[in-house]
Amino acid sequence: MGKVFILEGDIIKEIVFNDYLLEDEDIEIEVVRVKALIINSSGKILLVRNNNTYQFPGGHKEENESMDDCIIREIKEEIGISLNIKEEPFLCISTYDNDYFGTGQKVLNNIYYYRFFTDEVPNFEETHYDELEMITKFDLYYIYFEYLKDFLLKSIDDGTTDSVIAREMLCVIDEYNKKFGGFV
Repeated sequence: MGKVFILEGDIIKEIVFNDYLLEDEDIEIEVVRVKALIINSSGKILLVRNNNTYQFPGGHKEENESMDDCIIREIKEEIGISLNIKEEPFLCISTYDNDYFGTGQKVLNNIYYYRFFTDEVPNFEETHYDELEMITKFDLYYIYFEYLKDFLLKSIDDGTTDSVIAREMLCVIDEYNKKFGGFV
């Protein structure tokens, strides 16, 4: 299931995961996050490994913050590099959750995905990790984009990544490939 949104003149696809069959009126909290697919000229994509799972870098949008400002801030905090926004997000994955992080709250989590091309390398002197990121070990990895899908499937099989997050990442990769035809 999916919806198509128009965001500032560009088309963004939305994919909805609703394993609990929640209705919009059931939702107690709506969370907006942004994630970045950061790809270099060698065809490698940057991944974060934190809290025992791989994921794309990014984070939560703060109140009164635009999504563009959020992704710029989050990448600066997590990776230590400054990015310029050249395109709108290409995808939104909306997930209805019946028990948000064990709180019992019903949440709608909207994650907007951007793509960036840069050969700028992480600058750890410019990063600012929050408390959870610091205590759960925050590492960065580059992997060739063409091997990412197989890498995630293997990580699910061997238990080295969260299967829900990996499912979303696999979906993002598929949609990215449909829209852009690979890492370019």
